[in-house]
Amino acid sequence: MAASGRTKMTTAAEAIRHRPFRFVLSAWPLRTFGYAVSGVLTGLATVVWLPPALLAGGVILTPELVRPLVAVERRRVMLLGGPALPDPHLPPERPGFARWLRGRYTEAVTWRELAFLVLNGSVLLFINLIALVVGLAPALIFASGAASFVESGAGDGSASAGPGASAGAPFIAGGAALAVAATVILLGYATAAAAMLQAELARLLLSADDGRIRTLTRSRARLIDAFEVERRRIERDLHDGAQQRLLQLGMTLVRAQMELETRPEAARSLIAEATGEARSALTELRELVRGIHPRVLTDFGLPAAVAELADRSPLPVAVELDLPGRQPAAVESAAYFVVAEALTNAAKHARASRVEITATLTGQLLRIEIHDDGTGGADPAKGSGLTGLADRVDALDGTLTLTSPRGGPTTVRLELPCSG
Repeated sequence: MAASGRTKMTTAAEAIRHRPFRFVLSAWPLRTFGYAVSGVLTGLATVVWLPPALLAGGVILTPELVRPLVAVERRRVMLLGGPALPDPHLPPERPGFARWLRGRYTEAVTWRELAFLVLNGSVLLFINLIALVVGLAPALIFASGAASFVESGAGDGSASAGPGASAGAPFIAGGAALAVAATVILLGYATAAAAMLQAELARLLLSADDGRIRTLTRSRARLIDAFEVERRRIERDLHDGAQQRLLQLGMTLVRAQMELETRPEAARSLIAEATGEARSALTELRELVRGIHPRVLTDFGLPAAVAELADRSPLPVAVELDLPGRQPAAVESAAYFVVAEALTNAAKHARASRVEITATLTGQLLRIEIHDDGTGGADPAKGSGLTGLADRVDALDGTLTLTSPRGGPTTVRLELPCSG
């Protein structure tokens, strides 16, 4: 079957680049006009809200007060095709308002957001107003042309107009229609150009900066180091555990073979001993494999694996998972080990009496929360095991936050995108 030659254009820029002559006949001019209209609305909202936010919030709270306006701007680019701009703000490494404030004000994107809002309420508002007038111009031109035509035909033209005038009327009307069509095309391109330039400015100022890329690079480097440490641990566990048991099993079987002819009773005793050693080695291998990637997670998915963790926990664990279907393997693996680490910490360090695990899937975002009623005071910097897991989560563009005030309770929140 021959493949179709048509390619769906997913953005306004692609539509102009690949099919410039069909652009004005598609839905993209209406979408770019909608972008201009929404830009006027958000610009007016910025003019109204930004000054009070600056006065009320001062230096401290202004970024939070204007955050809804920035969120709208990040989603508004969807009118021109493509996804919304992601929020590049990093979660604080530790809970607390002071740490959040320091993190927020050391991020360059915070100040770029304020700069964009200032532009949106001044220069970009003026540009969008012009684009709005330009976008409405074709309709105004058409309306004025129709009104002129009606007025010229409404009077008694038979007495004042001769045969020559009647014959030239169609040419005049045709020329006017061509002029209107050309004007519509030119103004449609002009409106689209203004909208796309503004969207590019939004991407430039509101998207992640190089600092975010550097952070992800460092996280991935730490993750690679963690994998290397894990590989050495597995080799050490094999050498000190299962490998030694297998060597002892082999020696026991050799002794049994030597005693088989002369002392059958002793050989049977050695074979029984070897059977126990084989069982022990198999148990150690199973525990080792479970630490790498549990089989239940591979076969049955995250809900079953979390349920097994809850059954093995020495604490009462309430599990409520609303997860339809399977998620990507990397997401399920990261979520599993976060839950496992949180349960281990609750049992060993928090002196908790109960743990609650909830999970939901909203759109393409997996949210998991592990809550215990322990004494709190957990600190990832003191070796809770969550630092390495945070790097794994960060490599998946997710977030892992820990709230653990002294006296409790402790809550671990995990968010992972599940697209792909």
